[in-house]
This record gives sequence, C-alpha cells and structure tokens, in this order.
Amino acid sequence: MPAELNLSRETIALAERILLRPGESFDEERRRFIGDFSTLDLLAVPGSGKTTALLAKLLILDRQLPRSDGAGVLMLSHTNAAIDEIRGRLGPHCTHLFRYPNFVGTIQRFVDEFIAIPYYANRYRRTPLYIDDVVYERQFKQPRGSINGFSPQEHKNALRYLNSNKKKIRWSWIDGQAVLTDGYNGKVIEFNKPRARAKIYTDWDEKERSRVKAWFHAFKRRLLGAGFLSYDDAYFLAQVALHRNSQLKSLLQRRFAHVFVDEMQDMDRHQYDLLEDLFFDPSGGCVAYQRIGDTNQSIYEDKRSWENKHWDTRERTLELNGSHRLSPAVARIASMFAVNPIRIDGRGKNQNGSSIEIKPHLIIYGDDSRQLVISRFAGLVSELANANLIPLTPETRIKAIGWTTKSEPEKTRLTDYYPSFERESSRELSKPVTLASQLDTIDVSSGSFAPIEQCITGSLLWILRVEGVTDSAGRSFVRKTMREFLQIEHPDAWDELQADVYQWCIALACGQHQSALQSMRQKLPAFCMLFGKRLIASKDFVFEGSPSVSGGAQAGSNSLERNVVVYGDVRVEVATIHRVKGETHCATLYLESFYEKGAGGSYESERMAAQLSGKPLHGNMHDYVRQSAKMMYVGFSRPTHLLCFALHESRFQKIDGSLAPGSWEIIRC
Repeated sequence: MPAELNLSRETIALAERILLRPGESFDEERRRFIGDFSTLDLLAVPGSGKTTALLAKLLILDRQLPRSDGAGVLMLSHTNAAIDEIRGRLGPHCTHLFRYPNFVGTIQRFVDEFIAIPYYANRYRRTPLYIDDVVYERQFKQPRGSINGFSPQEHKNALRYLNSNKKKIRWSWIDGQAVLTDGYNGKVIEFNKPRARAKIYTDWDEKERSRVKAWFHAFKRRLLGAGFLSYDDAYFLAQVALHRNSQLKSLLQRRFAHVFVDEMQDMDRHQYDLLEDLFFDPSGGCVAYQRIGDTNQSIYEDKRSWENKHWDTRERTLELNGSHRLSPAVARIASMFAVNPIRIDGRGKNQNGSSIEIKPHLIIYGDDSRQLVISRFAGLVSELANANLIPLTPETRIKAIGWTTKSEPEKTRLTDYYPSFERESSRELSKPVTLASQLDTIDVSSGSFAPIEQCITGSLLWILRVEGVTDSAGRSFVRKTMREFLQIEHPDAWDELQADVYQWCIALACGQHQSALQSMRQKLPAFCMLFGKRLIASKDFVFEGSPSVSGGAQAGSNSLERNVVVYGDVRVEVATIHRVKGETHCATLYLESFYEKGAGGSYESERMAAQLSGKPLHGNMHDYVRQSAKMMYVGFSRPTHLLCFALHESRFQKIDGSLAPGSWEIIRC
C-alpha cells in the first residue's frame, strides 16, 4: 500500500483557503475522507461537497509529489466536463498533479493512451487514425470495394445484413477469442437473414450464415487495420493486451500508487470491470484505489446501466450524508427516491445562517393549462423573492426540467409544457449577434470550464459556416468533424488551438472578457486559413462590439433567450434532467413526462405515488420504476430553496388522499 500521509491542521487550512469561501471549513465527514488514502468507496449524497473534498485530497497529494519510488496519481472521471472542472480549479495551485508521471483525464482517454494505442502500435507499427464512434460508423456503413475470398452473392448477402442491421456490431474478447457481439460484451450475433416485407421468409442455411459471419470478421479486421476504431474497440484491444501481456497490469500498478475514480456510478460494466482488474487487490496490494459517487444518480443512456448492479461497494465504505445544498424539507422528499437507500441530512442554510424551510410545492394543471405551468412556477419564485425567502440575483439559477422531450399525441413530454424547446445539439450553431456578446452569455457560476468551452467552440463553428467552409462530403463542420480535420491535416495547429482555448477558458472564468476577446480576434484569421479561407463574411461578427463591463449572462442576449421563460425579473431556463445532472439551482420545477407503459403507469406521478406520499423505495422493482426513481432523485436534489413538481389533475386525484399532512404545498394553474 502507498505510504500513509500525515495531515496537519495547516495542510487542511491551505485546502480550505483555496477551495472554500471565506469563513467556511470542511466538516468532520469531509475531513475524514480527505485524510484517508487507503482503498475505499465514498458514497456521497447530492450537495455534500464531494467534488470539493476530492479536490482537497488531490491538492494535498500534490504537495507530496514527486514520490521517491517514481509512482504517480491517476484521476479518472466519466466526462470531459468533470476533468475540465478539476483542471480549472486546481491548475493554478498544483505543481505536479498535471505532469508526468500523473494522469488526470477521462476513462476513455486513459484506456486509449495507456493500453489500446500502445498495443495497436506494437501490432500494426503505427498509431490508429481515429478512435471515434462517428468516424467509425461512417466507414462501417459505407464499405468500399470487395473483400477477397468472397463471391458476389456472399458479398451481396453481407451487405443486405449490414443495410438492415439494427445491432451495434462490436468486437468482444470472450473466453480468449475475438467474437462479434451486439454491443461491447453483449450477446453473440447469430447473423440470421433479414426479413423482407410481403415475402415468404426463408433463413440462410448454415453455410450461407457462416459466410456472412466470416465476411463481417474480415470487414471488421480491415477497418481495424486501416486505423478506424470505435470507442468500444479501444476496450476490446485493452482486453486483448492484458490477456497477452502478463506484465502490463503490474506495470500500471507500479506507475500509479493512488487511483481515484469520480462519478463511479456512470461507468459502464466493461469500464468498471477493467478498472477492478487493473487496480483492485483484496489482499491490499500496492495501489490505493478509491471509487467515488452516488449509485442513485446513474441516469446515463445505456439501459443496461440503469440497475447499476455491478458497483458492489467495498467493505470499507465512507458516506457523506450531510447535504449543504438541500434544505431539510427537500432532503426528506428526495431521499424517498433513493434506489439504494442512503440517509440525507439536509443542512442548507440561508445567508443569515438560518435553515431554509420552504415547503415543496405540487403544481396541479389540467389539459388547458399545461403551458401555464412554467409561468406559474416563475410567479411563485417571484412571490417568495419579494418575501425575502429566495435570493433573486443575476446569478440565481432557476430551472424547469423534464425527462423526455419528443412530442407525441396523447403523451405529455417536455415540449408540451414548452413547445419551442430546442435540444442543445440543435442550438449549437444558432446565430449569435457578435463574438463579444456571445462571450457575455457564458454562465461561469458552476465553476466548470464546460459551458465556456462549448461557447467558444460554437463560435468557431459559426465562423466556419458563415465563411462557407465544408468537409469532404460538402457538409458544414460540427464539433467532431472539425476536430478530426485539424488533428489529421494540421496536428501542430490543433495542439496550439487546444492550448489557446484553455487559456481563453481561464480568462473568461476569471472575468477577463476583454483579454480573451482580444486574443481570439488575433488568432481567428489564422484559424480560418487552416481551412483555406480568409476572415471575410464573419468579420463583423468577430470584430464588432465589446464585452460588458461585468461579463456573465445578460438578460437580453440572443443566444440565451432560447429555452428561457421570462416572468418579470425571473428567468426560468428549460432543460432536460440529463442536462442538469450535477448542477445546483435556487429553484427547480420538475415536469412529469411520459416514459413507456407499464409498472403501474406511464408517468412519474403514477410509478412513484408512494414515494410522493413519503414512503421510501424497498425491495425488487421493475426497471421502469427504477428509472423513474433515479430521474426524480436527480431532479429533486438540484434546488437549494424551492422544489416544485408538476402533475396532471387526473393523476393528482389518485394520490391526494395519501399525501402526508404538511409535506407538500398544493397550488393550481
């Protein structure tokens, strides 16, 4: 095991000065975690300060580096946004953490850089061209030329299967063999003949089926050899590398003495298994491996991850039960939806130090008043602000959130409450006014670089579109294709752009809008030249205007008025639950929505009726119940002050008599 670290009061005080607001300190729960460098799990309730405690631990470790044995620290998370937050908050204060032999990055990047790419380079004597699902699928769906050894009819059969296929054909390493499965480590594919409409169906015989299977093996090997890898291919190569190189595991364990995995609940099964195989030793071993997260917040898209049964907590498990975000009233409600029961102590305080005690509200609507729900919520926020119960400032975050968005007849979705809702992907290239005003729309209150980087990248893409720049297929560039083009055609310029974007993010996060704007204006002409264009059509966008004195989101900015309901001084942003995971709001409105049929209903208020009435979850449950519970747990645990839940009058009538007295305030639109 790594050497124990002795933490002095001065060390903790240093972390508090850097990471906390003046006058704040780490409570006993977080100090216990910060000072423990053994192998363990940390289960943390929403708003517990888990991320800040982890940053304190990393900050303290940085003071102990470099180690005498040359080992480093491995810090992994699921998303780039989480890594950006770590770099943004610790970058100016850490001397060693972001340098060799340490690694701070996503699980995907770790697997790529330390296992998959080295193995690929050793076998093919070059590095892959791409590790990217979009590029891979483009190559996979458009086979070029024939494959030697297959007759025209066999090639035709394979293409028929490819064109009608709905499966995600992936390599998997099972029992020491490479097989083709439906998704990584999924079910082995049988390659049955696709069914045709209005025709008598006759399946391929065994020989025909085996030849289609052989064709796909050959085709996938050709793609792999050509350097086109999906993200799953990287994990496949990692499995093969570990199987064929018995020393690789011990080398990685010697490289990293401390391993931290944040948001562990968001890891897929194969990611979890790989990390366990590499770094967990039940007898102790040489690696301190800490897994951190909240099993109740695993809401990512892979339906196989909903149950999240693969994260079995260690015998040594710490908990952060105190939520500094949630009030006691909201904590009591949110805890009812915990699939894996955990105590939530609501410790949210007002600025004067008193407990926040605004009763959660049910907003009841009818068929004719559904689109009035958000404005009714905004009006309630305004009333509470006028009563000095809610702080209403330019930085106050007020959101209305929902699970599903696609509009369908007789099924209430987010778009039925707010018909003009646009998903983020469709808004990325919406026309901004000027670069200066675009920078003013950035919300830096989360402390993360993610929204800043998204704004910068969106501006770059807008410039390319205005200048008429297209890719080889004649399509406008998007984030991934722009990155791919620069990495292949101008790798040095890509590295320089990455460094520039990082510096712009730092400047904007620190409120230095003018400095960032001037630097971007200097760099953008050269950026356009990389695509063979001059800065002409987008010149006014780049060089007109100046940022506001204060910076930050402006109420009248064009790009932020989408998905926003304005009610007097109250601005309510409309978003999906996935979009707000990890955020803190002052007030949150959860809008019930249709999701499948079964398990007691189709809406959260039907499947979760008992929990809305104050009864915790227990025992085995249907997948739809589990999914609904996790969505409500994430959504209900966002607000510091006010929680509202909107449900239809017909569904409210079914639970009205069972609500615990005094648990909800009921209002109607």
